[in-house]
Amino acid sequence: MSIADVLRAFKKHWVTEIILFCVAIGVTAGRTSAMPTMYTAQSEVLVQASPVSDDLASAQQAMPASAQVAVASMCPDIVKSDAVLKPVIDNLGLHATVSDLRSKIGAVTSDASTVIQLTATYSDSEDSAKIVDELTSQLEKQLQKIYTSLRVSLSVVQKPVVPSAPSSPNVIANYGIGIAAGIVLALIGAVIREMSDKDINEAADVQAITSTPILAAVPKSHTVADGTPAVIVKPRGRAAEEIRRLSTNLSFVTPSDLNQPNVIIVTSSNPREGKTTISVNLAVALAERGKSVLLIDADVRHPSVAKTIGMNSGVGLVSLLAGEISAKEAIQPYWKPYLHVLPSENQKESSGIILGSDAMRALIDQAAERYDYVIVDTAPMTVANDAAVFAKHGGVLVMVVGQGVAQKKAVHETFKEFNMSHTPVRGIVLNMASSDNAKRSGYYYYEDASDQKNHNSSGKSHSHKKHN
Repeated sequence: MSIADVLRAFKKHWVTEIILFCVAIGVTAGRTSAMPTMYTAQSEVLVQASPVSDDLASAQQAMPASAQVAVASMCPDIVKSDAVLKPVIDNLGLHATVSDLRSKIGAVTSDASTVIQLTATYSDSEDSAKIVDELTSQLEKQLQKIYTSLRVSLSVVQKPVVPSAPSSPNVIANYGIGIAAGIVLALIGAVIREMSDKDINEAADVQAITSTPILAAVPKSHTVADGTPAVIVKPRGRAAEEIRRLSTNLSFVTPSDLNQPNVIIVTSSNPREGKTTISVNLAVALAERGKSVLLIDADVRHPSVAKTIGMNSGVGLVSLLAGEISAKEAIQPYWKPYLHVLPSENQKESSGIILGSDAMRALIDQAAERYDYVIVDTAPMTVANDAAVFAKHGGVLVMVVGQGVAQKKAVHETFKEFNMSHTPVRGIVLNMASSDNAKRSGYYYYEDASDQKNHNSSGKSHSHKKHN
């Protein structure tokens, strides 16, 4: 996964990121509020030790400094002993056990130093200061019992002060950690979501697989209504305008030196991505401009053109290639006198031989000379590589990708196969696209707005043919 893919995942899955971030902050808030409020008081005491002598001044001078440091170094362990803590609990009347209090106090001394820092953390601010005072007193008593040959005393260098603010929970630090954890969790969640998402859900998913331009983003609804293409039944709707955009953009991606640039080969990676409806609407859009068009249903394993537009498919491409009927009998006019359709009959056996035959090649060559445009609706690439066979001799290869239907792996494998056969895909049509992917303002699509208004008032919607 490249950096660009990661950044795209962050942008794409922003809802997931917000949810995970809020969860992290919520957990932080819950844990922080559940933590008891504690107060910390501290003091510093100086350890002084000298041999037992009537002459105190001479005794202190005779006491090596290293011996006093040795006594001070033992204090952190002694202060946590039961002999010190038990009297502290009893004298102050604390509701705590010895082990409880042991976890709440601390004693630290630096190397070669006789100064000890005593700390106590307790739920009551005044009690925390009292505990430090009592610890000092009990520690001094215990030292005197342990070192009987020495005169040991503790001098308070810094008295404990009753804390005015709690030492824990540290709300700022906790929320800082929570925010950092939330950001990391959100980013990891976005990456995992992207890696586990197998479907094409937006144009960026296609662009992450291939640099082939997206020529149009046709919306999910109104592509074919009651057997009539959107370009006819809703000429001012969003779908119709996107199909017209496709017909225009095709001229921009067609090389001037391409063999048979007027032959448009339409395919998809998987079934049900809407390649047939795109082929039908594209043929109508070109005919709308006054161009002569022949639409050939070359998906002989599962022919759908005739069914999509309500045309008779008793005879067609297979019979024509077999020499059983003439072109005049097989080709049928539709909508305009110069828009012709060559449907296909169901042919499950030897279909590859039929489409790869010399007769099929001759048919396309003749049609390319007679018509301004020839549109060939072929089988999905996961079914057969007929599109590559047709495009090998020329023509503009267009791939339809159905949003929410196409799978990333299938699209990737399809482009891999085209690259292997040196068959360039000239453009992509994102079909069944959401309004975000279409990126067109709905203000100009008057018929779409009218249809929506009628739909809301009547509670009924048009029935649509199934995409193929």
